Amino acid sequence: MSRKGLSTDIIIKAAAEIISVKGFDKFSLRELADKLGVKAASLYNHINNLSELTSDIGRLTLRKMSEQLYEGLEGKSPQDMLTHIAIGYRKFAKENPELYKTIIKIPATGNLELLEEGQNIVHKMYQILRSYGLLEGEIVQFSRSIRSSMHGFITLEEAGFFRDEIDIDESYSKMIQSYITLLELKKIK
Repeated sequence: MSRKGLSTDIIIKAAAEIISVKGFDKFSLRELADKLGVKAASLYNHINNLSELTSDIGRLTLRKMSEQLYEGLEGKSPQDMLTHIAIGYRKFAKENPELYKTIIKIPATGNLELLEEGQNIVHKMYQILRSYGLLEGEIVQFSRSIRSSMHGFITLEEAGFFRDEIDIDESYSKMIQSYITLLELKKIK
């Protein structure tokens, strides 16, 4: 039942695929082994434990999300960059709802290395916010506000709260635009 060519990367990607479909709470090493055509014990030739595998899945997910948010920003205005990031954030969460949930759980893992990787994604937004002349404390507070708004919108949307005739995409766009308008006003002062 052993399979040649099995590697840590293959295991991580297969685990992420299972989590994408079933959710982290329904993920099992036995199902992962079945998907890969190996015995569950064989997985431990490539991973130390479930906690390590979970961290590796978190890293993979953070990398995918970072690509979604930050690729293609070259040459864009700060306003267009923030709009691109906000659209990418929502798109990632909608296309990868279960993996998105794993990102939200990262602080609870206590894994400082993984938490730092997540913070690196946030700090990339700080660079854009600096162009508005914000002080460091204001940058942190603004970043928290916009990320909380995006997450809240996505959570409410996924739960089915926005079922009226008003266009959901337009609502999200208006929310993001209101933050950009606040930044523009701050820049003028």
